[in-house]
Amino acid sequence: MDNQFCKLTPLKGAAGSLALAGLCLIQAGCALSLLNASASGDTRAIHVLLQHGHDANEAFPMIGTRPLMVAAAHGQLDTMRALLAAGADVNVEDWTGWTALHAGALNGEPAIVALLLAHGAIPSPSRWYLRSPARIAETLGHTAVIQLLLDSEHPFENHRLLPENEQRGQ
Repeated sequence: MDNQFCKLTPLKGAAGSLALAGLCLIQAGCALSLLNASASGDTRAIHVLLQHGHDANEAFPMIGTRPLMVAAAHGQLDTMRALLAAGADVNVEDWTGWTALHAGALNGEPAIVALLLAHGAIPSPSRWYLRSPARIAETLGHTAVIQLLLDSEHPFENHRLLPENEQRGQ
């Protein structure tokens, strides 16, 4: 453990590791209040947190989950509007490549997807480890969401949904 934390504390070995893990949890706690308010749709709390120094793009450490992703997954349209007005990045990805548009496609609510697209969300193509928002919507039978994605100005998957084996050229 040759880092800045070790220089600040006499704790070594397991005790130092536990202290460092505690600091990571405290750091995660900073984003947790915003993430929790986003999930529950507590737009008033979002406004208060943002006014008191929180950032609309705060991320859960190591994973990178953002409040806009959480609000989209839970169908919290008003909360999404507040986060977008505060500068939430509509195309930011977590460490897996997941975006708010993936969460909106999973949720299946056309208004969620339409709001994200109106704010510049770019539908990403499928990757070997992550399905595209359109593929997620297709799998779950969210036909209105599929149509919104197909009608968006951003091309993806040749503007049509292909069977996965055809997509890979098989």
